[in-house]
Amino acid sequence: MNLRLHDYPSAVTCSGSKYPERAQVAGIRWVVEQLDAVGGQILLYVPKKSDIERADHHIEKLSKVPGVVVGSWQSMGAWSGGPVLAAWPSRKKLAEIADDPRVRALCVIPWADGETDAWQIAADPERLSGAEPVPNADDAALDPVVKVALEHLSAMVNHANQLAGALDHRDAVAVLRILHKGGYRLPREAVYAWALANDWPARGAERLRELAGKIDDGRTVQMKGPSPFRPDVLSSWRAEAGEDN
Repeated sequence: MNLRLHDYPSAVTCSGSKYPERAQVAGIRWVVEQLDAVGGQILLYVPKKSDIERADHHIEKLSKVPGVVVGSWQSMGAWSGGPVLAAWPSRKKLAEIADDPRVRALCVIPWADGETDAWQIAADPERLSGAEPVPNADDAALDPVVKVALEHLSAMVNHANQLAGALDHRDAVAVLRILHKGGYRLPREAVYAWALANDWPARGAERLRELAGKIDDGRTVQMKGPSPFRPDVLSSWRAEAGEDN
C-alpha cells in the first residue's frame, strides 16, 4: 500500500491551537466542498473522541451531522471512504491516514508545531485560512547524492514489508552507513519527507526516519550480514548525481 499524496486533493489550515475557530471553519468548509466533488462519506478524525467535547463548537456540530463518521487513533469506524478532516493528528497518525486507500481528499488542522511539517513538504497542500508555509522548508532538502542513494534503496526493498524484513533492514542500514561515512547529512525529517513523497508506505517511512536519525547522530545500528554494495558504490551515486568525485 503506497502513500498516494498526489492522487487526491489535500489542504492544511492555520494552527488549530492558536486559531481554533478560523481553522475549523476553513477545514469543514473545504471538506464539505470536496464531498460534492469526490463523493463518499466525511470522516472526522480526532485523537480521542472525548476531544470533540473540548473543541470549538464547529467540530462538535460536524460530528453530529448524519452520515459523518467520527474516527480516532483507535479506529476509523465504519467508514467506507471519502474526504477526511484530520483534526490535530500526530505525525505518525497523519501518515497512516494519508496512506489509507479510502481517502479521496484530506484536510489537516495542525496542533503542535512541527507535527505536520514532513507531510506538508511531501504533499504540498492547499493552504487555507492564512496557513503559513513550513518554516525552514529549504532545510528539508537532501543532498542530491543522498537522494540518488535513497532512490536505489527504494528500488531494492519490498515495500509491503514496511522495512521490517531482515534483508530490507540490512539494505537500508548499509545505504545510510555509506552516506554517513561519506560525510553526508541524514536529517531524519528530511529523509522522512522524501520517503513520504516517493511512495513509501507510512510505517516503512517511519522506520527509515528512525534509522536515518540514529546513524546521523553517530549511533551504532546493527546490520545482519555483509553489505550488498560494492566498495565503490558511493562514487557511482556521486556520478549519477552529477557530483565530481
